[in-house]
Amino acid sequence: MNFEQDFFNFFGDKYSFLYLKSVTVSSSQSLCTITFLYPSQKENLTDDEKEEITTFIKNKLNLSHLELKVKFLKVYVEEKLIKKSIFQIFEDKFKLLNTYIQDDDIEIKITNLDVEVILKVSPRINEFITTSKVANYLSKELKNNYLVDFVITVMPCAEKVDEVDIDNVVIKTSHRKTQRYDVLIIKDIFGTSMLPKPEFLSQIVAPKNSVLVAGYIYKIERKDFIIKKGKRAGQQKAYFTFVLEDRHGKIDCIYFCPNSRLKDLEALEEGMFLLLHGDVRMGLNNRLTLYIDKMALASEVEQKEEKVADEAEVKDVEIEKLSALMQDNMFGAVNHYNAKIMNNTIVVFDIETTGLNPDLDQIIELGAVKIEKGNIVEKFSTFVKPTIDIPFEVTRLTHITNEMVEDAPSIEVVIEKFYEFSRDCVLCGHNIIGFDLKFIRRFGLIYNLNFDNDIIDTMNEARVSKLKISRFNLGVVTKALGIELKDAHRAWNDAFATAQVLLKLNEIK
Repeated sequence: MNFEQDFFNFFGDKYSFLYLKSVTVSSSQSLCTITFLYPSQKENLTDDEKEEITTFIKNKLNLSHLELKVKFLKVYVEEKLIKKSIFQIFEDKFKLLNTYIQDDDIEIKITNLDVEVILKVSPRINEFITTSKVANYLSKELKNNYLVDFVITVMPCAEKVDEVDIDNVVIKTSHRKTQRYDVLIIKDIFGTSMLPKPEFLSQIVAPKNSVLVAGYIYKIERKDFIIKKGKRAGQQKAYFTFVLEDRHGKIDCIYFCPNSRLKDLEALEEGMFLLLHGDVRMGLNNRLTLYIDKMALASEVEQKEEKVADEAEVKDVEIEKLSALMQDNMFGAVNHYNAKIMNNTIVVFDIETTGLNPDLDQIIELGAVKIEKGNIVEKFSTFVKPTIDIPFEVTRLTHITNEMVEDAPSIEVVIEKFYEFSRDCVLCGHNIIGFDLKFIRRFGLIYNLNFDNDIIDTMNEARVSKLKISRFNLGVVTKALGIELKDAHRAWNDAFATAQVLLKLNEIK
């Protein structure tokens, strides 16, 4: 069935200005979302028109097991919005360009017929844009977003030069360690138990996932609404809003409350001290808002004055961004892979540790690579400073000494950086289910970072392959595939070799 064709056959020209942007289905939420776009110069759709369209869709599609949500979004062709979309497209598809194209390098000309986008770039970036067919892709995506034709003009400027060698860019980022303090948990109200180490509210200056904070509550309000659609249509639901305030800052908070927890939330009073966990996003009031998923009644612990480390004192985690210009695929000319590789961003990682017990031992090195559409685009590699000496047998195996990790960043800095590096990616490694992942999730839990990514274990991939081997450790598998494994038992080297194994096992023959 061609839904879009059936829609316009049924309504004729009445809604010819509508553009079907997307149809998404969330099985976890039992929700089907259909989004239409229409130009800003058109009058707003009336409630009756929206209902007419929604009714048609319900009758046309068999959605008995799903709740239907239909969105109607007006499109505004404005320079600021277009630039924002361009940088987002670069971020999603051509990460390299966000490094070398700034706001001033983009000129927008809006006419009654189309929109011209002029990109002023260095000759070398112009070469990348040409070979990667960036202009065609950008034109198509922008037209889908704004419903007008886009003409992309790339203007190479000889006077523009790359500040660094874009064939192998090294990015060094200083990370200020999250300053945490102690509180005393009195009673768990809901959610799993939390580590009583919140961060100061003053440190939260942008949207952020998995945040743990504490403070006094003020301006608490209960608000009720009626569910309009779905199986629970007509039911009344409640949500609570309040302001959380510590000695350094404050933040808006919201909690959508199930009926089973109404008594707990109704018992809250202004001035109570709470420990809260959740995601910080932009709220409906256009302010940073904590969307709560865990809550405990707590009390302050007298804080000792601690010196806050200068940024220069905090050790770096290095990320090496590998330019697409250099890659005919890093592992040879093959670049034809199955959907598993082409449709996912995959982070392949490996760790070295002080021992083999995931519940007690510590990480001393973490290495990873990020794969997009069969190309490695970023490398993550760092030592980690443990709180104990590295055992002699570990040093003998890995050649990592106490002196090598003396100036390394702490596990808190590394795990938070790795969380950002791997967010929304598939995590992959060799025997990570039985070993590496247990360490990562344990330290993630300590710092309230949820590593719930989808997983690929190349050991399992090798087991179901047609390799004629009886053992499936990384050394044996790489040898069987003709892959060179240099300096085994070092995190970056093992991760790099594992990435090659993953790609080799998923080639389209």
